[in-house]
Amino acid sequence: MVADDGVRMSGGSEKLEVVNLADFDAIAVLYEREMPRLVLFVSTVSGLDFHAAGDVAQTAFERALPRWAGLRNPKAWLYRVARNEAIARCEAIRREMPADLIPEQPYQISVAEWRDEQREVLACLKGLPPKQREVMTWTLEGFSDAEIAAAMGLSADAVKSNRRYAKASLRKRLGLNRRGAR
Repeated sequence: MVADDGVRMSGGSEKLEVVNLADFDAIAVLYEREMPRLVLFVSTVSGLDFHAAGDVAQTAFERALPRWAGLRNPKAWLYRVARNEAIARCEAIRREMPADLIPEQPYQISVAEWRDEQREVLACLKGLPPKQREVMTWTLEGFSDAEIAAAMGLSADAVKSNRRYAKASLRKRLGLNRRGAR
């Protein structure tokens, strides 16, 4: 039996397997390739700062280790777990502190080598409504409509609609016409 998160299960209860040494190479390659992107994804989707987003991404990788042998699509599993962890952390933060006590922090990107265009696009993404921002962030990470719909609990049509509105809003904010020219 396979759970909706891609983990193989037996007899209705989750079976955790020990990671063998051969799998560590695959895990290391995935970690090196996806960790920076996963941190950016978490930060964009949730609004967490890059340090908190890094903690969330690390937690997702930690949770993947004992399940590694049973994961059919480790990348999708990681992004889903990271998204859920980020949502849980944001809810915990909201419960801990009244919103009026949270100091306003200026928007900052800690990645110094980004081009101005990349900073502008990220700022525009953060200005989208939450569902549109999340759909666009999943899309930019290369996930299909079906994967996005499953992860967000939406229909494929809702994903397409949110992406269409997000693209229109981004084109307007970035001063682009339909073909992408300014």
